Amino acid sequence: MLDADVEVDRRDFRLRAALRVAPGERLALFGPSGAGKTTLLEVIAGLVTPRQGRVTLGGRVLTSTEAPVRAVPPWQRRVGLLRQDPGLFPHLSVRDNLCYAPSASRQGAELAELAGALGIGGLLSAMPARLSGGQAHRVALGRLLLAHCDTLLLDEPFTGLDAGLRRTLTGLVSTLVADRSVPAILVSHELADAQAFADRLAVLDHGSLLQEGAPDEVVLRPASRRVAELVGYLGFVPAGPAGQGGGARVAGIHPDRVAAGALPGRGLVLAGTVAACRPSGAGWEADLRIGDVVIACRLGDKPPPPGGELTVTALDPPCFGPDGAALPRRADARGTQPVRR
Repeated sequence: MLDADVEVDRRDFRLRAALRVAPGERLALFGPSGAGKTTLLEVIAGLVTPRQGRVTLGGRVLTSTEAPVRAVPPWQRRVGLLRQDPGLFPHLSVRDNLCYAPSASRQGAELAELAGALGIGGLLSAMPARLSGGQAHRVALGRLLLAHCDTLLLDEPFTGLDAGLRRTLTGLVSTLVADRSVPAILVSHELADAQAFADRLAVLDHGSLLQEGAPDEVVLRPASRRVAELVGYLGFVPAGPAGQGGGARVAGIHPDRVAAGALPGRGLVLAGTVAACRPSGAGWEADLRIGDVVIACRLGDKPPPPGGELTVTALDPPCFGPDGAALPRRADARGTQPVRR
């Protein structure tokens, strides 16, 4: 079990976070750049000293700011940290880079099996300068996995790689985390990468953990308007009368949770004017203008050309009060009339 409950003073805010990751569990720490995600990993790895707090791993106290004060050096923590930069030793071959950790086997079946799974079996004698960016990332990942650390911390290690390679490496890490029963944390500001990796998603913004839960639950049931904005809701439309504080409640519209046509039994019906239209994957994405608000809709069929009328249904959208907090869902809260302003 990995436990971290820490506070860290940064130049522009104070990071406050408490995380618990079970053996074999994969946690994705998701949020915008500068939210404090990397700082939290560095505290766990022993590279940053917290203002106060405690970090334990498998019952071992790695960091404690209270008596008895403890700060285990990074090289004694058995914590594996993989960053964007592969950080290969340029004077060592691929084999020597892979086997840099004292616990790694230079000739064993594990080395051959892992090198084969990573697609670098034919590169063991090559030097880092001869590797492509993708190959260097795979070597760095192999070095981390051969070290048999007690936890894995992945700080956006696959950024810049093509989508297919990211999927392959994410799948390999996920399998090994489960097989070895070690806790793992992936930091990402790309929601798709975080969802592909995670058993559990934690949203961090400006040093605060805003919500934790299953990845689909966080996206479909954001706890606040700010979480909704971070996980891809691109428009907010009026959805009810004014409440306490005098502000009207709003519904969050996610581009992937919109269906063409009026389906009043399934959500909030919206009618507006198409402001723009562009290809998106196998379908189309339209910007729909409703009064002063523009929402994005991903649709299977091409919507009307710009200036045309379009009616869609936001499927079971989350609603938020004037303070930005999510409102309880009610069976009778689904719109039955088109919202148009």
